[in-house]
Amino acid sequence: MTDTLTRPGFWTATVHETRRLTPHLQRVVLGGPDLARFPALGVPDESVTLYFPRPGEPAPPPMTLRGEVWGYHDEPHPPTGRNYSVRDFDPVGARLTVDFALHDHGPATSWARRAETGTGLLLWRCRAWFRPPADTRWLVLAADLAGLPAATRIVAERTPGVPVRVLVDLPDTADARDLFAAAGDDPAVQIDVRVGVGNGHGPGSLVDRLRETTLPDGPGYVWVAGEAGECRQARSVLRTVHHLPRDRAVCVGYWRTDAADWEHRYARFRPLLDQVYQDALAAGLNPVEAGDRMEEALERMTR
Repeated sequence: MTDTLTRPGFWTATVHETRRLTPHLQRVVLGGPDLARFPALGVPDESVTLYFPRPGEPAPPPMTLRGEVWGYHDEPHPPTGRNYSVRDFDPVGARLTVDFALHDHGPATSWARRAETGTGLLLWRCRAWFRPPADTRWLVLAADLAGLPAATRIVAERTPGVPVRVLVDLPDTADARDLFAAAGDDPAVQIDVRVGVGNGHGPGSLVDRLRETTLPDGPGYVWVAGEAGECRQARSVLRTVHHLPRDRAVCVGYWRTDAADWEHRYARFRPLLDQVYQDALAAGLNPVEAGDRMEEALERMTR
């Protein structure tokens, strides 16, 4: 029997289908025998890291194992990788669906626009954050275009009878087409779409709307996904304005407005910041909270 650490901690797949789902969402269906062993979490906001082929390659090279960690340890120019929500997974048919948010530029957007059947990808690391307590009586979801596929899956897989309020910032009303289809004619699902705000084109409206909203009575759960800075503000609002405890809300930063600048600053202090993150986990914080503590440390270091 193959040992867990020598069995590849990554999965290969090929593009089986592509189509434009909405003006700013490109659906890509991946397949291949390796996906039969993909460790799907079954959580509606589960995310996987996708690595794309480098120029001239049909697929990314395999990862290597070092110190019990799979990665591109010896690659001077490793393939580009990005995290994406799993919109759907069929273990029987070995099919995994990802809806790519199409931005003005970026390596993942460029790849998704020209993705062709047969192109190879490498998948690594599956994570999820959506964990409403068992007594949850209502849900509030807030997302921009990047968080929309996960929000849509949460609505599609919702517990019957639990009211769901969805707040989204989108480039185009038509981008909510799949979200409305997931809600169907269920009166328990309320969807509020704001167009032309956030998504890299000015401030988003999610933080203000969360601040101004009146949350339903009884135990509930709030899930927020979008730009990292706005998610940090949203987390503060949920705790200081709505006084939600830690297990009643999660805010996950999917992308950064200042990604290049952040990467540059992070690289300068990486060992120290990684230690801050690990110390926060050891102190009992969850990964999102540990990330916040690391962000705060980075701000202090670069003032």
